[in-house]
Amino acid sequence: MRRLTTFFLSVSTALIAVPASANDLDWLAGHWCGQSGKTFSEETWMAPRGGLLVGMHRDTRDGRATGFEFMRIAAQDGRWVFLAQPGGKAATAFPAERVEKDRAVFANPAHDFPKRVIYSRPDVDTLHARIDDGRDDGQAMEWTWRRDCVAPPSS
Repeated sequence: MRRLTTFFLSVSTALIAVPASANDLDWLAGHWCGQSGKTFSEETWMAPRGGLLVGMHRDTRDGRATGFEFMRIAAQDGRWVFLAQPGGKAATAFPAERVEKDRAVFANPAHDFPKRVIYSRPDVDTLHARIDDGRDDGQAMEWTWRRDCVAPPSS
């Protein structure tokens, strides 16, 4: 039984450890934005360089900032890790579970919420982001942004 447990732990770790390659996340780079109700959101990601992407997010409503987040995706120990700092708080790490062409899934099952952060690009001018409780049918928040949009005057 002990050998079987060790085997499954080894396989699980191998499946979770997604190796970082230089051009894996090029598709995320850019200025992305959109409106949901009265809230205008924008997210900007620098292109990967030196094993690091740097990002920031800002929400505005009625001409006032309502939220911000500093983010980075760093190659750590040979794999991608998403580090989120909502409101500038201490960083929470979400190691890459999957990195595919135009899609990346980062997960931290020990975190309260979110447990998973997912970015996908359905086409070259659209970025979709989702945070959730680790389940496809569970609690989630989602955003869809367009590339290089312009904020409306009241944002």
